[in-house]
Amino acid sequence: MKESPHILDVRGEKCPIPIKLLRDCIKEVPENEIIHLLSDDLESKYDIPALLLRLKMPPAEIQSKEFGLLFIIVNRKV
Repeated sequence: MKESPHILDVRGEKCPIPIKLLRDCIKEVPENEIIHLLSDDLESKYDIPALLLRLKMPPAEIQSKEFGLLFIIVNRKV
């Protein structure tokens, strides 16, 4: 496993762009690696968990930050 997470910064993007970019990132990042998704679109609070559920991935840890939301995602199937 890599020491530092893969950063996916989708700030400034509105749905469905963050979802598409996360799908692409999931395909590119090796399994079991951590993805930090940075978003300022509050709809992401619902869209990202729904996507991970559809992909049968573990739920993201969601943290509120000054810029918006940080999603900590483990790239693996459950």
